Amino acid sequence: MQAAVHLLGFWAVAFVTLGVALVLLNIFYDLIGFDLSLQSFGKECFIAAMASLVEGASVWTILTFVPMAGRALIIPVLIVAILYKICHLEDWGRYEIIMLLMFQFVIGCFAASLLMGHFQIAIVILAVFIGVLAFVVALAKSFG
Repeated sequence: MQAAVHLLGFWAVAFVTLGVALVLLNIFYDLIGFDLSLQSFGKECFIAAMASLVEGASVWTILTFVPMAGRALIIPVLIVAILYKICHLEDWGRYEIIMLLMFQFVIGCFAASLLMGHFQIAIVILAVFIGVLAFVVALAKSFG
C-alpha cells in the first residue's frame, strides 16, 4: 500500500510540474511572439497524464529498487520527448520539446529547493532561469 502511495505521489508531482511547465512555456512563447500550438485542454491533460505517469513510475522504480542509478532517468526523458513529438507532430519542432523539459526540470528543482528549506538556492535557480529567459526574449525580439 505504501508503494502505491509513493507511486501516486511521484505521478502527481510529475503531472503538476509538467502542467505548470506547459502553462509557463505558452506564456513565454507569447512573449517572444511565437505560437506554441497546444491542443485542446482535455487532450493536453491526457498527454500530460501519460507523460507524467512515465516520469513518476520511472523515478519511483529507480528510487525504490536501484537508488544509485540516476543516469537511468534519461530513458523516461526520451520517452516523454517522443510522446510529445508524436502528439504534436505537425506543430512542434525539437526546440519546443527541449524547452518543455527544461521548464519542467527548473520548476522541479525550484520546488524541491523550497520544500527542503534551501531558499537561497531556490532564489538563485529562479533568478538564473528568469535571466536566461529574458536574454532569449530580447534576442528573439531583436531578430523578429
